Amino acid sequence: MREAEFDIRLTAGELFAFTMHHTYSSISGIAGLFISIGSLALCAFRFKHFDSTTIMALIITGLLFTVVQPVMLYFKSSVQVKKNESISGDLHYRLSEEGIEISQGEQQAFVKWHELRKRKITKNAMYLYMSPVRAFIFPEKQCGSSYNEAVNIVKDMMEKYKDYEPEDEEAEEACQGADGMAEGKEE
Repeated sequence: MREAEFDIRLTAGELFAFTMHHTYSSISGIAGLFISIGSLALCAFRFKHFDSTTIMALIITGLLFTVVQPVMLYFKSSVQVKKNESISGDLHYRLSEEGIEISQGEQQAFVKWHELRKRKITKNAMYLYMSPVRAFIFPEKQCGSSYNEAVNIVKDMMEKYKDYEPEDEEAEEACQGADGMAEGKEE
């Protein structure tokens, strides 16, 4: 059986990298960048034709998604890491063909492969989304020599379960249970 095990303690920088990727890979993030860049370009090329109020409004709009939002995301990430033990604490992960086992101290959780929605692999990390806003963050540096094996396991298992419907398994188990009950009544 294939397995990868590693411990992760997220830093503010790693959480910031995730939030930047998450924010700016969405349609709203890309639209915000276009608005900001467009405002700055308009201000630069039409500077002589605008009054000072318009220029200030264009500069503020231009800085909103290119400077202000990233700074706010960094401070938010920093605060989350400092205040939230479930984010900043040592998490132990074990990835296997059954799923992902997560433990932190005495607490344990298990996630089956079909519960994951998508994966994103960036230059320095792998993100496994359980919902549109919740994800496991696996920084390559912290996973060490297990990172490549973890990536391979995730790719293979998510491919295997991409069309999986848990309702099918539950229906099958219910039918087997009903057959067993019918057989039990006959005896």
